[in-house]
Amino acid sequence: MYFSYAKNIIDIFVVYFIVYHLILLIKGTRAMQVIWGVLILAIITVVAKILNLSATMWMMQQFWFAGIFLLIVVFQSEIRSALASIGANPLGRILVPQEYKFIKEMISALKTASDDRMGMIIVLEQDMGLKDIMDTGIMVNGEVTKELLLTIFFNKTQLHDGAVIISNNRLISAGCILPLTEQKQLSVMLGMRHRAALGLSEICDSIIIVVSEETGQITLARNGKLQQSVNIDELENMLYTLYRSKSEKTLLRKQSRNR
Repeated sequence: MYFSYAKNIIDIFVVYFIVYHLILLIKGTRAMQVIWGVLILAIITVVAKILNLSATMWMMQQFWFAGIFLLIVVFQSEIRSALASIGANPLGRILVPQEYKFIKEMISALKTASDDRMGMIIVLEQDMGLKDIMDTGIMVNGEVTKELLLTIFFNKTQLHDGAVIISNNRLISAGCILPLTEQKQLSVMLGMRHRAALGLSEICDSIIIVVSEETGQITLARNGKLQQSVNIDELENMLYTLYRSKSEKTLLRKQSRNR
């Protein structure tokens, strides 16, 4: 009896976990629009079956047969992102350093870049690894400093057009190439850095920060969304809060494993 209750609870939890994370993955993306379309077609199918509309039923059967394969082809990048997220470790692969000096150095560099209208794109790796992106650039593996960031993004250097990847408190790679977003409805005012930042945020959980070369405006890309005109102080507070939280979770996991 108790086993049956436990099995039902586990069953409900697994369904909740899957549905919740599917919603997080597709929220605000083009997949959400397609799901609404699929729901409408499902309603049409049910109505056609109830009213015995043979021609409509035949057409809908053909759609459901071919539609599954079509959706796999159209949303292969979203499917790849979902599988990568699961593979990264369902409980989260959180390896966060105790020192937060890199945040202070990065914020200082962002302020200077914004004032001087220096183009900049910084990727903060989170739970999902970015080795494939790192391999497109030049390995640096150095301490994050304001001077290093400003040197890399100085417009006379060969690396200034690419992105830098920061992981575990260190600047791992520079001059990296990011995937561009496929969204067509973006403003024509957004440049390649913004499109690249959005593109990467659509397929992984990284935080990408962009400084516009034209306006000096700071933009944040995360979870497939762009937040423009970001306040630098609010950004700094958000990053400190995020990394402190991740550090605390890491500590709790270590303590639970040692018990």
